[in-house]
Amino acid sequence: MSLRPKIIVLFLAIVLIPLNLLGMITYAYFSKTLEDQTYHYTVQVIDQLNENVNSFIDEMHRLSLLPLYDREILTILKNRTENAYSYYPQTEELERMSSFLSTLSYNRQELSGVHIIARDGSLFSDLGSPRTVHRFSDESSFWYQSIRKGEGASLLVPTHGPAYILGNEKTVFSIGRLLRDPEGFRPLGMIKVDIEMSYIESLLANLDLSDKASITMVDSQGQLIYETGKAITPLLQEENEEGEALVERERVTVDDVDYLPVLRQSSGEVQTIVLLPEQEIVGASQSLRIVTIGLMVVVSGVILLLARFAERSLTRPIFELRQMMARSEKGEFHHRMKPSSKDELGQLALSYNHMMEQINELIERVYQTEIREKDAEIKALQTQMNPHFIYNTLEHINMIAITKHEYELSDMVAALGRLIRYSIDQKTRFVPLRDELAFVKAYIAIQEKRLEGKVIFDITIPEEMLTLSIPKLILQPLLENAIEHGHKHGEITGGISLTGWQDHSFSYLKVSDQGQGMKQTIEGKRLSRAAGNQVALTNIADRLVLLLGEQAMLTINSEEGIGTSVTITLPKT
Repeated sequence: MSLRPKIIVLFLAIVLIPLNLLGMITYAYFSKTLEDQTYHYTVQVIDQLNENVNSFIDEMHRLSLLPLYDREILTILKNRTENAYSYYPQTEELERMSSFLSTLSYNRQELSGVHIIARDGSLFSDLGSPRTVHRFSDESSFWYQSIRKGEGASLLVPTHGPAYILGNEKTVFSIGRLLRDPEGFRPLGMIKVDIEMSYIESLLANLDLSDKASITMVDSQGQLIYETGKAITPLLQEENEEGEALVERERVTVDDVDYLPVLRQSSGEVQTIVLLPEQEIVGASQSLRIVTIGLMVVVSGVILLLARFAERSLTRPIFELRQMMARSEKGEFHHRMKPSSKDELGQLALSYNHMMEQINELIERVYQTEIREKDAEIKALQTQMNPHFIYNTLEHINMIAITKHEYELSDMVAALGRLIRYSIDQKTRFVPLRDELAFVKAYIAIQEKRLEGKVIFDITIPEEMLTLSIPKLILQPLLENAIEHGHKHGEITGGISLTGWQDHSFSYLKVSDQGQGMKQTIEGKRLSRAAGNQVALTNIADRLVLLLGEQAMLTINSEEGIGTSVTITLPKT
């Protein structure tokens, strides 16, 4: 057998067999993990839902006790037990009852209504007489009989339609209690708190469950409270078609659809059962199986191609090295080779990478040396001036201006003093944004006097950015550039704004003008040393990179006749 078939067989044996095993193991593990995660998440959701519903029901149980603590309500109910009393409630009784029941239902959108049925059949409701019957006569209804048999205990009444509400077609579930005279314990009537189904729907709306999941709530006796999706209640009392009872996490089929049951017992009165569509649970794993098979086919083809062209592997690293050298000849020194082996070709790639790193290092050193030389020149110029002489002279001029009531001149001299003091201070390269803004405001104060209102300035910086540490003297040159080039020292009227904002990674400072703009439209251009004759802007861009790294940048947007905006991007540290 020649070498080429040997290489093909070796590639297939080394790669395809482990790949097949890994694919099958991954698929089985992913399917099981996905089912477990879905089940545990659903359990947590159901537990929270049960807790919320049961807490609300407990609150309604306590609410049903309140009539027994109101003497006026008890008096009305006692009067309604006398046969000789008026057939219809009196106006005072209706008003007192309506006020009391409205207080119970106040600000409770989840309640459909709160009703008290006296012993003689008189019905009082917070909904008002136009919406309810005056007298209740359906004493044979199951909920009425259940509350009577409760002997004063607060009961959860399953889903039913309240026939005493006129024109009502919706169903509710309720909390009911037989009201007894606290003194003689004789029945005085009953209270019934109707709860909207929309209350449970609002709780379900906040849960991230499948739209095709079936959700059922039942009370402790298995009576239906709420149900959506496939009907589950028949499965709770009967066996399914396969003769097996509904069991936790064992597949059940309803209308030819397979479901995964999730049953959670609750310490309260309400229990929730969820049927999760099995197809949605395993859908992702089936997608993984298809992807795995497709990947195996693709990899098999790639392996055959690699085996066929294996003899060319020796020339490929040399070709790549030639491409890298061609890029280097063009001045692109940031590209690197990925060594494909540890032989001589791999060592050659490592040597090339090391050479590129040394070249970049040398360029960076030269660049930093030039920046330091510029800083040294600036410092040398600063040291030639006597700061105290300048400050004293400006203070003397300021005092003369104040003495002669030249307050406008005084303000300009004071602002100039602040500018000079801030500019020649060599103590630090970084200052809080608050200090830089004070310097900018002093500069603007002078320019406003000089430009006589032809250019309007606006500064909008959030309070939380004022403590931001920034390189010194990076904002004033941008404002000066906008005045000089954008507005031509007031020949072009308009506004100049300084704004700031932040996101999770960067802080931004932008200087925008409404001046003449640039002849060539520029959008999001990052300035650097190669930007040409934009001396002030490129110097700021160079300082940002030197002091804060490559993430710090200065970008410019401009359109002729519209204006120019320059944005400083500062990385958060």
